[in-house]
Amino acid sequence: MSFRNRIVGVLRFSYPATDGFGASTLDEAALTALLYDPDRLARRFAYLETLTLPSLAAQTDGDFTCVILAGTSLPAPAQARLQALVARHSFLRLLFLDRTGALRAAKQAYRYAVEDDATTHVIGFRIDDDDAVARDYVALTRDRAAGLWQAGLLSGPTAIAFSRGIYWDMTAHDQPFHAYRELQPLGLACAMTTTADMPTCIYRYNHRRLACFVPTYMEPGDDAMFLRTLHDHNDSGRAIPPRAEPLPTARMRRVLADRFGIDADAAMALMSPQTAG
Repeated sequence: MSFRNRIVGVLRFSYPATDGFGASTLDEAALTALLYDPDRLARRFAYLETLTLPSLAAQTDGDFTCVILAGTSLPAPAQARLQALVARHSFLRLLFLDRTGALRAAKQAYRYAVEDDATTHVIGFRIDDDDAVARDYVALTRDRAAGLWQAGLLSGPTAIAFSRGIYWDMTAHDQPFHAYRELQPLGLACAMTTTADMPTCIYRYNHRRLACFVPTYMEPGDDAMFLRTLHDHNDSGRAIPPRAEPLPTARMRRVLADRFGIDADAAMALMSPQTAG
């Protein structure tokens, strides 16, 4: 078999899956009321437009697709806003699905981005609407996948992960930024290479246990590959990891711009309001 790969990301935007996150156990009416609260949606759009999409638009290798997966029940103004973003960014695709399981929906999204019969492999990554990847993430992921193929190490689903990144606690004004090297794959800056028929995808496994189920190439690297935000809207109980290294905010403003392609002033404006002690 030849190796004609296509890099595809899936970004779930308030998609009301039946499983896969804390609130998914709610019935559909309660879940959509939570996800589609106007204040919440406004905040999610702010993260998406200020952090995530600029980091993808700044990729040094622009030959990739990112599918925004949203529910058919998403309010019409929000649907229109997503459609406007897709019109602005050539790498974006938009897929609205009825409520279903998280894995089933994700696999449909990956398949949706494969537009030709010549593609043999999909290098599928996931990204949340409040996180970002470094400007060379796509380029390095493509390079590592090609190397694994040439070495004969892509006989089945295989993960490629980068361990070095930055945590940003948007509620911690005194010390918001920390550098950290992940001990296990993170859902962010991590991709899974599969054949184009998508027998599985990166959403199949808990990222912390990914290497228990598929061969995983994990690279420490010299530079931060991901930016993971912590804020009041997190569903997963994220926190700054123990032994993470504090980073000066002045230095991080340069890193946001140079490493992630993010407007530092706009990004810092997302910080939660500082309350008097």
